[in-house]
Amino acid sequence: MVTAVETATWAPGTLLAALGGADREALLRLGPSRAFGAGESLICEGAPGRAAYLLLRGCTKVLGSGAGGRAVLLSIRVAGDLVGELAALDGKPRSASVVAATPTVARVIAHAALLAFLEDRPGATRAVHAAVVAELRRATRHRLDAHAGPATARLALIIGHLADAYGTVRGDGTHIEVPLSQPELASLAGMSEPTVHRALAELRVREIVRTGYRQLVVSDPEALRDVAGRRGA
Repeated sequence: MVTAVETATWAPGTLLAALGGADREALLRLGPSRAFGAGESLICEGAPGRAAYLLLRGCTKVLGSGAGGRAVLLSIRVAGDLVGELAALDGKPRSASVVAATPTVARVIAHAALLAFLEDRPGATRAVHAAVVAELRRATRHRLDAHAGPATARLALIIGHLADAYGTVRGDGTHIEVPLSQPELASLAGMSEPTVHRALAELRVREIVRTGYRQLVVSDPEALRDVAGRRGA
């Protein structure tokens, strides 16, 4: 029986979008399915454990410990992504925490099952390696963007990346479907919270974005690209 998950359309840039049909179907059959409520941890930084989590629905935040133990938002992972793969592959303690940002469903894949899958499927191995490299490139890009130009332009660039990756276009603008607080947005952008607050205020006054409690909507994508210096992107 073919399930809705197996026939779903996965977001570009995710592992499931990159895999060939046979590899995708095989991966989707590995491990039991588990549901996580918003705010529930899939993975805890520093903990043992080698299972990987294949996200089927929802989105998660990858968090690391900064100075003084402050949580720093490192990246966002969505349905179609594989998380926890580094510990599954190298056996070391978890390098970051993964927390459900919205109600999330994932397949919990034991490391032995993942390794066997990759040994049998070289195309899938290349796709997993490419996904790891892409995540490192995104993290590097965010850090570079956070130090290029005026604060408002830098924040506009980060919001543009979020809208491209996680946005849903509706009648009133592009809704970024990840609930982010201003401190989380600041840590993702590599900026201080007061700086993000001022830059967001400027974008709101110019009616480029709208914000609410953990809500971010791009009202004018073209103006956002202009502010970010991405005209024509």
